[in-house]
Amino acid sequence: MGKSTEQYVKKGLISRSDYQFLEELDPSKTKKYLPFIMKSYLTDCNLDLLRNRVIEYDTLLNRNQIDRKDINSFKTLQQLDEYVQEHNNIRSTRELKREIKKEAKIILDTEDVFIVSPQSHAASCLYGASTKWCISGTNSVHWERYYYERFISFYFIEVRGDDIKKKLMETHYVNKVPSNDTNLMEAYYKVALAVYPDGKLEAYTATDKRIGRSHGGIEQSIMLNHYLDALGVDNTMLVPRGIEERLDHSWQFKTYDTELDLSRMGLTRIPDSIGKEMFQLESLILSENKIQTLPESIGLLKNLKTLYLFHNLLTSLPESLGDLKELQWLGLKGNPLSRKAIKEFKRKLPNTRIYTD
Repeated sequence: MGKSTEQYVKKGLISRSDYQFLEELDPSKTKKYLPFIMKSYLTDCNLDLLRNRVIEYDTLLNRNQIDRKDINSFKTLQQLDEYVQEHNNIRSTRELKREIKKEAKIILDTEDVFIVSPQSHAASCLYGASTKWCISGTNSVHWERYYYERFISFYFIEVRGDDIKKKLMETHYVNKVPSNDTNLMEAYYKVALAVYPDGKLEAYTATDKRIGRSHGGIEQSIMLNHYLDALGVDNTMLVPRGIEERLDHSWQFKTYDTELDLSRMGLTRIPDSIGKEMFQLESLILSENKIQTLPESIGLLKNLKTLYLFHNLLTSLPESLGDLKELQWLGLKGNPLSRKAIKEFKRKLPNTRIYTD
């Protein structure tokens, strides 16, 4: 932690986790832009804009195309933004929107209903414009933590047709809205669905009022089902998406975690980066997935005491697993492993309790 920036953590202005997150925004090896990044962060700036402009500034600086060599000479992000735009060809808004749209998956697009699943903060801001959803705000922290730390998938529903709007207003809870309260009625025409890795759903209006969930009470579940039924939306459209693709990015939010539970997430693989980034782990639970192989880097998890791999599709285990001398519990039941492979690891890990049946 640099001397010029540690004051923010000491004074309680920035948490340690936020500090580490902001470090990732600095493309320089020496983290020379970090003081400016933190100063801008404390003004509640647009983090996507901050990240982009710092990267562009760094590129221009390395190409020797600018005369202002110290980023701290800019008092605000706006000054940096204007300066970079003057020295760089910023793409048109239309082109930017076209590219952002590529970061979202269109699920349904009819005259009555439009459903999209954003895969980035920029896409969440674009499709969640004019709502009060925190994941669609200018600060990307909420998106990053929900999407990468908790692996939640999001679906945005927009109600279009007048007939289906009328049908929606006839549902048992929406029809209580006063007919003259246009703003409240329109809040139901744009809804965000949060889908958890285990498939549980929660729905929020444009004003961020929860209108239903698939768990935690019959009334909430009924409200959610009535809403989706009125729109003709099948629950099978609303499933967890792209969790495997998020894993590499998610490690930065779990730096201090000693326990990691990735069970029942539909995973088919674990990235090699886990051994290089999560070396502090003591417990790793990967049960009830569809994992076929484990990376050799798993042998770098020297502090690992518990490794549960119950009910996967493993036919072999990496040799490096035998390097985990601190391992106390190894769960292998429910995998098509040969007796020979299991016997070999029992020999390599004599002090480990191995569950095979």
